Amino acid sequence: MKQKGPPRWPVLGGIVFAILGVLGTVVLGTTPDFVGDPAEIAGYYKEESGTVLAGNSVYLLAGFFLLWFVAGLRTGLERADGAGSPLAAVALVGGTAGAALMIGSAAIGIVGGLRADEQGSIDPQVAAALFDISNIMYGGAAPMAWAAAVLATAVVALRSSALPSWLGWVSIPMGIALLIPPISYIAIIVMALWVIAVAIVLYLRSGAQGETPVARERAESPVAA
Repeated sequence: MKQKGPPRWPVLGGIVFAILGVLGTVVLGTTPDFVGDPAEIAGYYKEESGTVLAGNSVYLLAGFFLLWFVAGLRTGLERADGAGSPLAAVALVGGTAGAALMIGSAAIGIVGGLRADEQGSIDPQVAAALFDISNIMYGGAAPMAWAAAVLATAVVALRSSALPSWLGWVSIPMGIALLIPPISYIAIIVMALWVIAVAIVLYLRSGAQGETPVARERAESPVAA
C-alpha cells in the first residue's frame, strides 16, 4: 500500500529553529553568570533591556518552529518504527515539553527586560529571581525533556533500516550529555546541529520512501501474498 510521506515543511522547521537559536544567542551576547550577584543582574536588565527583549523574542520564535520540527520528528519515527510506536510518542512528548520550557524561559527573560525598560530600573532580588528561573528552565529542565526525544530517535535509528544507523550512534552521546546538568547547557548549543542533521535526514527520507517499512514488509511477506 502506497502512503504519502510526512509533510516536508514541518521538518524544515528544525532548520529554521537552529538558525534562530544561534541568532538569539548572538543577539544576547555576554550575559551575567548564573546565580550571580543580584545587583549585576539588575544592571544587566537595565542597561541591556533592548538586547534582552530582542534576543528572547528570537528565542520565542525559535520555540515556535521547534514545535513544527517535533511534529515532523514524531511522524518520521512512527513511519520507521510502525504506527503507534511508543518511541515516537516519547519523542513527541519530550520534544514538546522541551520547546514549552524554552518558550517559557524566553518569556521570563522578556518580563525582566520589560520591567527594567518601563520602570527605568528593576529590584535586584526580582531581577535575580527572573534571571535564575529563566536560566534553569533553559539550561536544566529543557535538556531533560529534549534528551527523551533524542534517545528515542537513537533507538529507532539503530533498530530500523528506515533511518541511518549513524544517526543512532550520534544521538546516544547527545542524549546522555543533555541529561547531565553541568554539561547540558553546552549540549543545547550542539543540539542545534543535531536538529539540522535529523531535519535533513527526515526531509530526504520523506521524499525517497513511498511506503513505510512496516507496510513494505507486509507486502513482501508470503503470508500476505
